[in-house]
Amino acid sequence: MNDFTVQGQHALILGCHGGVGRAVLALLEHSEAGRQLRESLDTLVLADQEQSNLGVPLRGALLLPPTRVDSSEDLARLIQEHGITQVICLASTDTVDSAEICDELGADLLCTSVEEWPGRGSLATDDAIARLLPPRHPLFERQSHLVGSGANPGIVNALALTALDEFAARTGVEPTADALDLHAILITEEDTTVELGATHSTDVFPMTWSPIQCLEELFEPAAFRARDGKVESLGHRPHERWYRARCGDRIIEGMAVPHEEIATLARTLPSVEIGFIYRIPPAARDALATHPTRISAGEWRTRQLCPPWVQHLAGRDRVGVLLCSRRFGELWVGFDTDMSSGLRMGTNATQLQVAAGVLAGWSQLGDQKGIHFVEDLDRHRFVATACEVLGAPLIVHDANAAPRMLADRRWKPC
Repeated sequence: MNDFTVQGQHALILGCHGGVGRAVLALLEHSEAGRQLRESLDTLVLADQEQSNLGVPLRGALLLPPTRVDSSEDLARLIQEHGITQVICLASTDTVDSAEICDELGADLLCTSVEEWPGRGSLATDDAIARLLPPRHPLFERQSHLVGSGANPGIVNALALTALDEFAARTGVEPTADALDLHAILITEEDTTVELGATHSTDVFPMTWSPIQCLEELFEPAAFRARDGKVESLGHRPHERWYRARCGDRIIEGMAVPHEEIATLARTLPSVEIGFIYRIPPAARDALATHPTRISAGEWRTRQLCPPWVQHLAGRDRVGVLLCSRRFGELWVGFDTDMSSGLRMGTNATQLQVAAGVLAGWSQLGDQKGIHFVEDLDRHRFVATACEVLGAPLIVHDANAAPRMLADRRWKPC
């Protein structure tokens, strides 16, 4: 443990030059929610393993020289050298190891997803999240460790719970899964981002967030859902089959992707089926369809559809939750973010959503002790902070929608 007492809040952002990192820094600089958060900090230290030619990305922050954090020892050194009390991890560090060292050294931790140390192998999502849930839940209880506070996971976790209130208000029943007769909750996302003026090559996999992480997700051994509070395989890999579901005012066909929020929401809503249907950008779909035998991330060249790597973009990212009732049809609540909103902040629509979830979780970091998730926070406050960045949620109620489980939504092979 530290042998000195640190006064005030001293935050460290890991991964400041990445897509999410740049979006978070833009919000800290240019949004009211971000400025309020900055005012609560005494110092802000920025670190990334890559060199940037853009200078200090945030006024008043301390930008470290290129710094690798590949182990608990690396993270501990940074915490101790700079008297860090908050670690905002927007890079790949092992979630369990990071929480353990932060707990030991008196620092709170926020991460956007469950990760492992780079270069040491990657766990499937269901195995990775199982490290943080009972019965393997680690008891790091001195500090606050918020896991999965971005967009998905993150914003959608909070939306799933606030949507219960909206659905109940429309139907005149109590805001519970039983009263609403819910049989399923689906997270749905459609990303229509396109690069303007580009000659597209299907040999390259383009994505609005980390292309490599997206490919690793799509090629995981099994797509999964939660049912009866437990995660179970859908019997195929995510990239092998389409499913149909509502996403805002549209019906989309997307892949059932493995995400942490499926497992964590199942703790709170064990009586309903939970899944995630994701329609990736058109150029990414074309690339996968052209090369069906490429089923590992290492076989692909990639391109990140986000400033500063790519400037001329159009489209939008729509992400939300679909509550499915046997009695009252379907209610979708989510955010429809146009690319122009992201570009004004020097980012894209997808990364702006993630950054909004980072700020929403960061504003509550310290409120809960031990390892916890967005569902454990004040969900109304979380959504309100996200709305400050993304605007009011879109709400669509289809009272005549027939009840369908994921198995009934299978459309065709990809």
